[in-house]
Amino acid sequence: MRPLGLLLPFLLLGAAPPVANEKTIHVPLWVAAGGDSGLTAANVSAKLEGRPATVRSLLGPDDPLLLLIVTDMVGDVSAIAPAKQALIGAVRQLPAAAHAGLLRAQDGLSVVLDPTTDREALAAAIEAMTISGNAGMLNTVETIARIADGILRKSAVRVAVLYVTDSDIRNYREDYTNPVINYSDPHDMSRRFPEGLIREKISKLDGVLARLEAPLFVVHLDYRSETLNEAYQVGLKQLAATTGGASAFCRSNAEIPGAIEEMFRTILTHYRLDLQLPARYPKIVKVELSSDGRNLNYRTEFRLDGR
Repeated sequence: MRPLGLLLPFLLLGAAPPVANEKTIHVPLWVAAGGDSGLTAANVSAKLEGRPATVRSLLGPDDPLLLLIVTDMVGDVSAIAPAKQALIGAVRQLPAAAHAGLLRAQDGLSVVLDPTTDREALAAAIEAMTISGNAGMLNTVETIARIADGILRKSAVRVAVLYVTDSDIRNYREDYTNPVINYSDPHDMSRRFPEGLIREKISKLDGVLARLEAPLFVVHLDYRSETLNEAYQVGLKQLAATTGGASAFCRSNAEIPGAIEEMFRTILTHYRLDLQLPARYPKIVKVELSSDGRNLNYRTEFRLDGR
């Protein structure tokens, strides 16, 4: 594995030509299942804050894709084995225009394999992934999201981040369990809101991701129904939704292959719509899209106060 700092220059070296105007937002969108897929820049109408917006470009399923796969698997081998096999099957079926890289989140983000079109090299790297360390998604998602965002803004490619995780909130090095501070005080807030630290962490990450534009996708291999992990899993779902991505939570090992297959299908079929921002815009911009009666699913809100 290699230090993360080497990844971005490698990606940009082989990237498509840069997008010229920085006053642009990049909207991930999908045509609903069963709908007409003949989407073009010419037949998309867009509004920002209720006013017509200029469509600069549209990239679709046949255009280049950069997929950053991040594994965060430290638990039950019985769940990880089918996840690995499903990932291997999915990467072998990637279209020619897709580059995929493999990273590891446990105990800090590191590069396992640079983005490549060599499907067998990627399959071998997934097969060789070790199961060790502590859960890492909450500690690494901001970093990889910023890298993906930088590539998206500088290159004419679709970009997506996919986490495959079995993380338990109690498996992090940090203690997110909000332990009771004063056992003799029945009004101790940690008694009433044991998930408070989790929600605080998710809220901070959500504020960061709301300012970034590459969609985040999450497949969680082991849904847990107790209070702290439910709060954590709701948080992961929120982070994906904020970026316009998607999430899936598996309640049994039998659901894992289908969840990974469906998430790859979702990633591969997404469009990237580039919209011109007006000269002045608010901190939070609302997006409205339509296309000749097609049912479009898309990210509807962007925070732009970081620009």
